Amino acid sequence: MGTEIHLYVGSLSVAWGKNSHFMSHTELFQPEDLNPKINDPGYSEAFETEGYSKPLGAILSRLELLGYTLATAKKEYEFTEDEAGDPLKRPISFKKMCELVRNINLHKVSGRWGPPHNPISVPVEIIKKFQNQSVFYELNRLGEERPDDWDIGLLLHGFTPYTKIRLLAENPANLDILVSWPFGALVEAGWAKREDFLIRPMLEPRNQFLIVTEGSSDALILQHALLLLEPTYADFFRFIDMGEGYPFSGTGNLFRFCQGLVSIGILNQVLNLYDNDAEGVSKYEATKKLSLPPNMVVAKLPDLAALKKIDCIGPHGKRKADINGSAAAIECYLDLNYKAVSSPLVRWSVYVDALNRYHGALEHKTSYMKTFLKLINADPAYDFTKIRAVLDHIYNLCTNIADQERINRYG
Repeated sequence: MGTEIHLYVGSLSVAWGKNSHFMSHTELFQPEDLNPKINDPGYSEAFETEGYSKPLGAILSRLELLGYTLATAKKEYEFTEDEAGDPLKRPISFKKMCELVRNINLHKVSGRWGPPHNPISVPVEIIKKFQNQSVFYELNRLGEERPDDWDIGLLLHGFTPYTKIRLLAENPANLDILVSWPFGALVEAGWAKREDFLIRPMLEPRNQFLIVTEGSSDALILQHALLLLEPTYADFFRFIDMGEGYPFSGTGNLFRFCQGLVSIGILNQVLNLYDNDAEGVSKYEATKKLSLPPNMVVAKLPDLAALKKIDCIGPHGKRKADINGSAAAIECYLDLNYKAVSSPLVRWSVYVDALNRYHGALEHKTSYMKTFLKLINADPAYDFTKIRAVLDHIYNLCTNIADQERINRYG
């Protein structure tokens, strides 16, 4: 006999273990997701036990930062093997399979032990095609009618558990469904200790991204922005320890640091992020010429339309100018009007020959940073549009690192 443990999306089991043989799913959750009483759909009657639960919409970003993207799903679909270890000949294209999965509404799924239903979204002829490629499902499918779970399980056969969850998130109607991992029954049965399931304050280093910026202010602002705006995945990012003073201040030092990381073959996932000003862009271009490993990416802050008409003063007097690539340090991505005592102004200074443009800096930039760091919540009066764009930029860069690393496993 023994005790089973499942990872669920709604009532649908996507991964399971038994007794002391099970996979840990702590990287999907955060400490605040622990609940003393969550429903375990694996029991025929309502049963509550201790476990983790989080809405699918909040799990989605964590999955992608772990490398479970649609690009990864496509590779899994193409490289799946059958029970004999031979390449599995898929009966439909990956694109068609995604179209079918997008129509699955988990709110309407019957549950593992629910009554038989006709397939809710997968055509019978498609189910028959998949049935013929899998001995397991052929033996367990009785006639034309089975609970919805079996049809969905057949369609997603061969995918890793986290890729299954990622695909089910393609239907927006599913994003409020809970992803749950009830473990209390396993602990009560003596197969594991409760401590085995408690989430550590930090993720495993292999799942984290080291963000290296030009100075301590960049790191402080980004760290605070993540906690304010994206708390569901902020723990994926680690910044250089600033307790003893930031060791890589300035574009020149960041460039030399990148050179050092390349030479030692660092194994961590690293994002080196330059400012979007003249000096930052110059070093960014130079760093791109290094032979960077796949786990290391160099980028600059993004160009934004909002930065195309900013008041600037310099050799040609005061006028509005586009500061993308010339003067857009991290402070320029904050709300420059929130509780400001004066209008924002950029002052041009040195001329950068390599780029044929002036380098500029935002005046009183420290005051804008201090105002931002004092925010204890996402104040509706504060315009987060630009700093959100920076976080989105970082998120996209990091998911690309993660999914390429996972895709490379397929050769």
